[in-house]
Amino acid sequence: MTHPFLDLAPLSAARFAAVEDRVARLLGTEQDVVIMQGEALLPLEGAIRGTAGPGTTALNVITGPYGQTFGDWLRDCGATVIDLAVPFHTAVTAEQIREAFAEHPEIDFVSLVHAEAATGNTNPVAEIGEVVRAHGALFYLDAVASIGAEPVLPDAWGVDLCVIGAQKAMGGPAGVSAVSVSERAWARMAANPRAPRRSYLSLLDWKERWIDGGRKALLHAPAQLEMLALEACVERIEADGLDAVMARHRAAALSARAGAVALGGGLEPYVYEAGEAAPVATTLRVPAGVVASEVVAR
Repeated sequence: MTHPFLDLAPLSAARFAAVEDRVARLLGTEQDVVIMQGEALLPLEGAIRGTAGPGTTALNVITGPYGQTFGDWLRDCGATVIDLAVPFHTAVTAEQIREAFAEHPEIDFVSLVHAEAATGNTNPVAEIGEVVRAHGALFYLDAVASIGAEPVLPDAWGVDLCVIGAQKAMGGPAGVSAVSVSERAWARMAANPRAPRRSYLSLLDWKERWIDGGRKALLHAPAQLEMLALEACVERIEADGLDAVMARHRAAALSARAGAVALGGGLEPYVYEAGEAAPVATTLRVPAGVVASEVVAR
């Protein structure tokens, strides 16, 4: 007995590179795109450890639990971290970012989560990107939950490190992820003596051994089944059209919010303003005195 998956030909470097190119088109980016062989926490941590160090002053925006994790990584790298936390049922504003720069002009790195699947909010990255670009700071964005549900445009928004995963709104595999990297970000990594090298976390390894070599020889054996699943996932989005996929997420989110209110009994959207609610995940709050886990169980 055998299984068709056991008889697949090895995934070639050319096919791997072709999947990267399709992901780049999905992001509308001319930046280098690296598909990393692990869940999105891999490039999320690798990008921070590659670019941050003792000389870094980072503005870490906290709109949910992932922002808290990024702050921990930045501090572990030796960076000076300025946390900007907002209530989890709202979004951060470009004006709050501008005020942080005015108070701390030494900021040279900004970390932000686009959409927080855990809290259901989404942040105005385009407006924030204008502020970050005006101050010349490196812009790091977690777009894992937003890609496929709402626009993600690293080039247009001035994002230097944009990390995505396929397992949420894209409806794809969790075992591979991707990051787009600007020339500024590559330069920051090359100048960082603490950037991981010869490491699973190393983006520089991919740059020097994969991209600079013309993408002809992979660093290690790829996660073949996950790469084929990612290819199929992107192919499906291309066939449907990204705008149509995003429209379905938006319609589902608006319907869920309206339906919760229509049910009555005090159930309401956790994120008050619809414009601050992420299309990828709709979160609800229960009335006082009601235990949320019991509602979910029933």
